[in-house]
Amino acid sequence: MAIVSPVRRNLTWGLLLLVAVLSYIDRQVFTLFQDDIKAELGLTDGQLGLLTGLSFALFYTLAAFPIARYADRGDRRLTIAVCVAVWSAATAACGFAATYWQMILARIGLAAGEAGAGPAANSLLTEIFPLSRRTTIISSMLAASAIGISGGLALGGWLSQFYGWRTVFLILGLPGIGLGLVVWLLAAEPRRGKGERTIPAEQIAFGTVLRTMAGNTSLRWVGLMLSMVPLTGFAFILWGASFFQRVHGMSKAETGFWLGGAMAAGLVIGNLLAGWVSDRYGKANPRWNGWFAGLSLIAAFPFALAFIYSPSPYLALACFVVVKFTMTLHLGPIIALCFAQVPVAMRAMMSATINMIIGLAGTGVGGTLAGFLSQAFARDYADKSLQPALAILSCCLLVGGVAAIMAGRTARPLKE
Repeated sequence: MAIVSPVRRNLTWGLLLLVAVLSYIDRQVFTLFQDDIKAELGLTDGQLGLLTGLSFALFYTLAAFPIARYADRGDRRLTIAVCVAVWSAATAACGFAATYWQMILARIGLAAGEAGAGPAANSLLTEIFPLSRRTTIISSMLAASAIGISGGLALGGWLSQFYGWRTVFLILGLPGIGLGLVVWLLAAEPRRGKGERTIPAEQIAFGTVLRTMAGNTSLRWVGLMLSMVPLTGFAFILWGASFFQRVHGMSKAETGFWLGGAMAAGLVIGNLLAGWVSDRYGKANPRWNGWFAGLSLIAAFPFALAFIYSPSPYLALACFVVVKFTMTLHLGPIIALCFAQVPVAMRAMMSATINMIIGLAGTGVGGTLAGFLSQAFARDYADKSLQPALAILSCCLLVGGVAAIMAGRTARPLKE
C-alpha cells in the first residue's frame, strides 16, 4: 500500500465514487430521452440501437485498453480528470446535435471518456487502500455504478418536467468538467508524491488471456455465457425506458422514478447477495459457483417474459426487479470461477477481457439488435414492437444458464 494520509485517501475515494455515479448518469439518461431524439432527428429504431449500442460499445472497447495501459504506469489522477472532462463535454454536445452523425460523434466521445476513468480509478484505489479494505472499496464502486444507472433515470425524469432533452444534456454534462478539475487538484496520486511508489508488474498480453480461455473447456463455456446473457440484460437496460413509455404509456417522470428504483433494487441487492453467497459457499468449491450462476439465470427467464407481456405497468416493474436481481447473481460467482482457474498474474487482464466481452455483447450487440428487431416488428405490433423483440432476446438467458452450469461442471481450479 502506498503511503497516503487517511484524510487524503478517503477524499480520493469520495471523489472517485462521484465519478462512477456521474459516468452512469450521463450514459443512462440518454435512454430516457431516446424516443424524443428519434422523433426530432427522424431516426428508426435500428439507428437508435446503433446510437445506444454499437457505436458506444465499439469505441468504449477500443479506448479502454490503451488508456488502461497508460494508467498502469502513468499519472492516474490526470487520466481520470481528462476522461471525466471529455465525457462530460460529450454529454453536453449531445444537446447540440442536429443530425444523426453529430449525435454519433458525441456518443463516441462519451464512450472514449468513460472507458478510461474506471480502470484508472480502480488501479489508484487498490494502491492507496490496505488489502483488508480493497474488496469493500471495489464493491463500493460497483454500487456507485448501480446508483448512477438508476439515478440517471430518476434525475432525467425529474428534469424532463421542466426542460427539453437538449437542455437536460447540458445541465448534466457541464458540471462534470468541474468535477474533473477537482479530481486533478485534490485526489491522491502516490506516483507524483514522496511516499512509497508501487511499480506495476509486467502485464500479461491480451492474446495470452484469449489463448488460455480457448484452451480451457470451462472458460470456453464462460465465454459463451458472457456472450449470451448481456444480450438480454443490456437490451432491458437500454430499452426499458422506451418500453414503459411506449407499451404502458408512462411519462418520462414516472418512468425515471419507477424504473430507476426498480433497477437500483435489483442491481444493488443482487450484487450484495451474490458476493456473500460466493464467499460463503463457493470459496471452498469454485465449481459450485457455476451451478449457482446457471440456475439463477434460468430462474430469471419466466420473470423476463412476465415483465414483457404483463398488462399492468406496476406488475411489469415488480417482475423487472426480480429479473435484474436474479440476473445480477451470476456475474460475481462466474468471475470467481474464472479467477480460480488462472494464475494470479493473469487475473487483472482476465477481468478486463470479461468486461470487454460483456460490453461488446451487451451494449454493442444486445442494444443494437433490440432496436433492429423492434423496427422489424413495427409493422405488425406498432408501439408494442419492443415486446417480441425483447422476448426473443430473453431466450439468451436459457443458453447462458446452461453454459454457466457446464462451466461449473468442467472447472479445474488451480492450487493457490
